[in-house]
Amino acid sequence: MKFSSTDAGPRLIGLVWPFVAVVLAQALVATLSLHTLSAVRAYVGGESQWSKGQKHAIYFLNLYADTGQQEYFNEYRQAIAVPLADRAARLALEQAEPDTNAARLGFLGGNNHPDDVDGLIWLFRNFRRVSYLDTAIRHWTDADEMILAIEGLGDEMNRRLEKGPATPAEISLWKAKIHQLDRQIGPLAKAFSDSLGEGSRFIKMALTAANLATAALLILLVVWRTRKLMIQRQAFQSALNAERERAQITLASIGQAVISTDAEGRLDYMNAGAERLLACSLAAARGRPIASLFRLVDKDSGVEETDLIARLLAGE
Repeated sequence: MKFSSTDAGPRLIGLVWPFVAVVLAQALVATLSLHTLSAVRAYVGGESQWSKGQKHAIYFLNLYADTGQQEYFNEYRQAIAVPLADRAARLALEQAEPDTNAARLGFLGGNNHPDDVDGLIWLFRNFRRVSYLDTAIRHWTDADEMILAIEGLGDEMNRRLEKGPATPAEISLWKAKIHQLDRQIGPLAKAFSDSLGEGSRFIKMALTAANLATAALLILLVVWRTRKLMIQRQAFQSALNAERERAQITLASIGQAVISTDAEGRLDYMNAGAERLLACSLAAARGRPIASLFRLVDKDSGVEETDLIARLLAGE
């Protein structure tokens, strides 16, 4: 039975497509895992920049209250610009129609690495309602209210000090407010950081489980397909053996001598007629080179044809 090349294509596709599908799924899950983990890592790094900016803002605002020197106010403005920029990015993404350009500018202003910005936006837009990230963003939102309060106090102090030195009572009041704001924002900043850390660990575990699940699915598929192929091969071998048995029965019933050989010219089968002709049983002759069982002699010349058998086996 012959198979054309047009038959082989569909048979090959039918054989390998489950493996291809699972491997592609594994590659997709792995790519998504790397992208997601990279985005989560970027948020953890961004939170670090946010916290650093908030703490520096409190520190330099305190120095500004003590000294009234403009350079400390400038340092304060530079520090508080980081959490304010992150706030602008968050607000841009929470709009009904997210403004990704404004969000990109905000995250860049928050001292996030330019290569991380797209991941920050992608994670916010696609996982905003996932429990851990949603909790982190709520803590972020609450902390931003304190950032606005710090900004308001800084602007109030700057307007007053532009008019002249502050009185000891005013300085004492400002420092009390700064201390109060610092105490209020501290737990919110910690909750923001902790929720991001928990979310990062949860996402890592979930993605690891997804990768393991797809790997297990691939293993099960390999086992299933291998077992199926083995069953098919066994059925084919059984059918081949049955066909060979029928052929041997047919050949045995033929009166003339019939001999078959393997690819190396060794006797594989002969019927009863051949056994009588060669005066040798099948059991004794099987596996022996055919040339060792008989000689071919030209009836006219009486000369033995030593290479005739080799030419016949070669199909010449």
